[in-house]
Order: sequence, then structure tokens, then C-alpha cells
Amino acid sequence: MKKIAVIGTGGTGYSVASELSKRGYEVWLGEAGGEEKVEDYAVYDKKMELTGAIKGTAVIHAVTTDLGAVLEGAEHVICCTISNRDERVARAIAPHLMPGAKVLLSAGNLGSLIYHRVFQEFELENVVVGETSGNLFSCRRAGENTVFLGNRYKIKNAAAFPARNTQRLVEAFRDIYELIPVSCILETAFNGPNLLSHISLTLVNAGAIENSKEPYYIFKQGICRTTINLADGLWKEKKAVMDALGFPCIPSPSNSFRKYADPSIHEFDDFKNLAGPDSLTQRYITEDIPILGCLFLSVAKAVGVETPLYAAMVKLAEAVNQTNYYEQGRTTENLGLGHLRGIQIPQYFQQAD
Repeated sequence: MKKIAVIGTGGTGYSVASELSKRGYEVWLGEAGGEEKVEDYAVYDKKMELTGAIKGTAVIHAVTTDLGAVLEGAEHVICCTISNRDERVARAIAPHLMPGAKVLLSAGNLGSLIYHRVFQEFELENVVVGETSGNLFSCRRAGENTVFLGNRYKIKNAAAFPARNTQRLVEAFRDIYELIPVSCILETAFNGPNLLSHISLTLVNAGAIENSKEPYYIFKQGICRTTINLADGLWKEKKAVMDALGFPCIPSPSNSFRKYADPSIHEFDDFKNLAGPDSLTQRYITEDIPILGCLFLSVAKAVGVETPLYAAMVKLAEAVNQTNYYEQGRTTENLGLGHLRGIQIPQYFQQAD
């Protein structure tokens, strides 16, 4: 079977690498380095147990910091790193990508734009980069040799940047993951679940999360009338923005919340057993707010749609963590797109080269 390079040794990276290995692919899992440089290492034939919604044993061909070895001859690259690190990871892999490589970001949150800019700087030949709407799996690394998957793979919407490459991306990954092409990466970002689900559940459950003596399960313990109503209020603002952009809008997360809260429905039991968060300084806030939430606010402003409830939630997160997320976030201004207004926003993501 073909070689697949997976970048990122967190929960998603290990889960994606394990699931692909279980299906027979030769998977090389690469660590791109976090805030601090990690020591060089290489482990071959790493055995992993899959638990939760997918069960079984997998052997990952290699887990290493040697990105040259990971990416050598790999036409398919799947990046599973936190969005806050997009530019750093793009610069780490760019020197090692083969001509014609197809790079897929799991829940890219507009990261494809960042990668594309880096790849242009490196003058890479014919490399395609795109992203999925939402993570490939809801998952955790449960131990050194164990991953927990909250769901099986569900067909994802996907887009590339530039959007003219979307069909090439979808076709390239056809035998690995079924992807549905959509208009652009802005549509995939805003229709990913984390724009609304984490912000509506985490902030109002801060006391329960921070005072819990046991692992906290947000999708099991955090859903109530209050969070359902809050999700609907946020969704109404999102729907107005999506209408202004001309994008379809997925239903409110409250529809799923009601199913999670129904004790007679067991379809989502594995998903509800995903532990976390254990604080308000984890990625449910520190990734989703600056990367996705602030992008949403900046786009809403550019298309002339008022979003007072969502803006208040971002302000609350900033106060809680004493951080100006909007100032540092992935906004249109910080992306160099602050001059775009109205219909120019979707047009840029659909037509830019």
C-alpha cells in the first residue's frame, strides 16, 4: 500500500496514523516540534491499540522527528497539528515535500492559506494544500500505546487553497478518505463544529471544569438547557453571516446536544466519553477562540453583520484568560485581508491564486 506521511504526534496524529495503519497503509508519523525543540528520535513498528468507536491493533511503520525520512516519497501528507502552529509546521515540512505532494489539514481552520503562502515562499512545484471541515476524528491519545476514538470516520467537506485545486485534492485522497468538495476553505472553516460547540459549552461550565476532582466530560456533563439555548443564539448569528457570504449553513449544534443528553440514545456513547477539557487554558479556548472565533468576528464585521452574542463570548474568554485574542488572532486584518468588504470576502477565497 502507498506511503502516507502524518505530521503531528498529538492525539489526532496518533489516531489518524493508527487508523490508517490498521487499514494497511505504510504510515510514517512525524513530530514537527512544538514551542521547544524536542530531542531527535525514531521508533519503528510502533504497536498501537485502538479503543472506543474503532477497536483493534495497528502497527505504525515509523514515529520520528526526521521529517526528511517521513516525507520522502510521500505523495499524501496529513497534518494533524494545532492551528496556532500552522506557519511553524508549514516551514518545517516545506523543504522535504516531493513535487506534486497533496497536503491535507485535519480541521484546517483556514490554515491552508498559511501553508500556501509558505509553500509559495519556498517555490514548491505543484503542491496542493487543503483542509477538512472539522477534525478527521474526535479522539484522544489515551496512553503511550493506546488511542481512543470517539467516532468512526464520517464523510467530510473539504476545500483547497487556491479553490481551483479542490477537485485535485479530493481526487488525490479518494481512496483514503471520502471528501465532498465545497466552494472554499472559508466555508469549511465556518461549518466546522468547533466554531460554536466548544465556546457554547466551555465558558459557562468554567466552575465545574476547574473544580472537578475527576476527569471532566464536556459532552456528557456540560449539556443542559442553558448551553442548548446559548448554542441556538450563537447559531442565529452564524446563519446571518453565512447568508451574507452566500454559504450553506449546517444546523445548530443544539440538535446534536439534545441527542447527547438523551439517555435512550447510545449512538454517541463513545463520543461522550472523550475526556476534557480540564481547564479554560486548553485548546477549546486557546485555539478555537483566536484562530476560528476571531476570524468569524472579523468576517462578520467585513460583511456588515452584527454578532453581539458571539463578540461577548470572545470578550468573556479574553477576560477569563487575560489575553487579547482578537489582537493576536487569525483575523482578516492580521491575514492582510482587512481591505476586503462584503462580497469581496467569499470572492477572494473562491477565486484567489
